[in-house]
Amino acid sequence: MSLHELGENEKNFLLQIYNSTKGDTSVQVSMYDIGAALDFDRDASSKLAEELIGWELIEIRTLSGGIGICAGAVTEIEEAGIAESHTQETIGALGSEPIIDGDARRAVERISEDVKEQAGSLGLKFDLLTELMADLKTIDAQLESPRPKTAIIRESLKSLKDVLVMSGADKGLVGINALLKE
Repeated sequence: MSLHELGENEKNFLLQIYNSTKGDTSVQVSMYDIGAALDFDRDASSKLAEELIGWELIEIRTLSGGIGICAGAVTEIEEAGIAESHTQETIGALGSEPIIDGDARRAVERISEDVKEQAGSLGLKFDLLTELMADLKTIDAQLESPRPKTAIIRESLKSLKDVLVMSGADKGLVGINALLKE
């Protein structure tokens, strides 16, 4: 799904969600508050949210109207350059905290998506491709947790880095090095 396929109201609604959550996929907001900020009534807000849920750009979190933005929507908004400048982030480093925070979490999500996109074109032998996929699955499992463990993600990123270095894929290394402070 491309942002260009959305109607103006859907696009504004999605951008309002992005700005309200600062692009953090773990943050929940009220679809009704988002709609009210754009002068939509509850019914219109509900319909707009349903449309975006159908496009898998946002997800429902509670039956009372709590929603969150999906990682794919964050990526599309940021790549399109239409996000407010205060929400654009640079890749931060993984901290020493036991649980990964929102900014680092989003950076890990983006790096994971980038590596997945280039995985098929790396020309890896079966063993290395299997290792790469296992590391990505480990990262995904941690990101699905409400309390993703920094140490597990750090070790998975180190392993991903080793595979990328062996394959000569430079694209993913910049982000991984920034997260690992290397």
